[in-house]
Amino acid sequence: MLLQFSVTNHRSIRDTAIISMKASTDKSLSDYLISPDEKKQLVPVLALYGANAAGKSNVLHALLLMREMVCGRYAKLLKGESLPQEPFAFTDQPTQPTSFEAIYFYGGIKYAYGFSFDKSKVLTEYLYHWPNGREALIFSREKNGYQFRENIQEQFTLAGRTAENRLYLSSSNEWNCPQTEKAYLWFFEKLTGFMGTEMRLDATLSAIRQGGSEKSRILHEMLYADLGIKDIRITGSKEEPIISALHTLDAEDGTSKGFWLPLGQESVGTQRFFSRIGMWLAALESGSVLVVDEIESSMHPLLTRHLIGMVQDAAINTNHAQLIFTTHDTGLLDLTLLRRDQIWFAEKNEKTMQTDIYALTEFSPRKGENISKGYLQGRYGAIPFIGGDAAWAE
Repeated sequence: MLLQFSVTNHRSIRDTAIISMKASTDKSLSDYLISPDEKKQLVPVLALYGANAAGKSNVLHALLLMREMVCGRYAKLLKGESLPQEPFAFTDQPTQPTSFEAIYFYGGIKYAYGFSFDKSKVLTEYLYHWPNGREALIFSREKNGYQFRENIQEQFTLAGRTAENRLYLSSSNEWNCPQTEKAYLWFFEKLTGFMGTEMRLDATLSAIRQGGSEKSRILHEMLYADLGIKDIRITGSKEEPIISALHTLDAEDGTSKGFWLPLGQESVGTQRFFSRIGMWLAALESGSVLVVDEIESSMHPLLTRHLIGMVQDAAINTNHAQLIFTTHDTGLLDLTLLRRDQIWFAEKNEKTMQTDIYALTEFSPRKGENISKGYLQGRYGAIPFIGGDAAWAE
């Protein structure tokens, strides 16, 4: 479970931007909340609103990039290869480092992991945990060297094998370091997502190929979404699958006839739901953090609400999965769907061009307040200004 993520100097984000999953003292919809331990309560869903080009997607991009640097395509860079730094451009100091930090729970233990880097090397890196409710260092990495608390000599050996453009959390895991294993596994097992209009079919296709209950869950959701699809068939190779959907027509004599249509002939919204439902079900089963840019893209609002509701529903989300998404859909600004502490905003500062991130709770909205109307009227910022006036303002 994710408690907090912060990012500094990435794309449109100049100063440190923070999103937090920590629940407020708000008592409404308290049955939505999830608990990593007996002392803390977290929200399962966070919605991030903002105008086009405000930078809201850059927060999610940073979180997924952090994962890619820990256990993805940037985790095993060769000596001399550049790190994927995209610093804030509107500055006189373009050489400033970029920093990421995630505070999360894995196996009932709280961890805080972060690092800073430029285009050529990792500058700092640290990992703390709270095994008995008290903060303890696992390792830290500075310009002048490393510091370890346990298994010191062996970890210094592993540090010596870690190139300057690689993270110690990644390289130490390759050598089966027990001190860093669980912190690493959170990124590998519990953090996933996609940006923009990307179609990710892997999870859905995997479930269908498994057949049995896995395929049944996919078909159940497709039927629930009223997409007219009765079955899914996959032919061709694994590298180039051919996906077909079964539709049926009922005749006047009570019989029915089936027709298989290529998935590509379905509506974009149907294809989008099909691509996402596998990831949704996989995240719910594994208790993962699912990061989704433009959640409503091409889908009917009721389908979007259904996907959010699955994560909010404690009876469905028994493994404490979390969902972080960006959206423009003001219909989701509904206090029967989202708590006030689940709504966040991104706004671009027109003087500095940097993105500011802030929570709805900073405005102390009243219980029952019409959040959607207030947002469109510019009460909370983070909307486009057209011709000098807030768009849709009355």
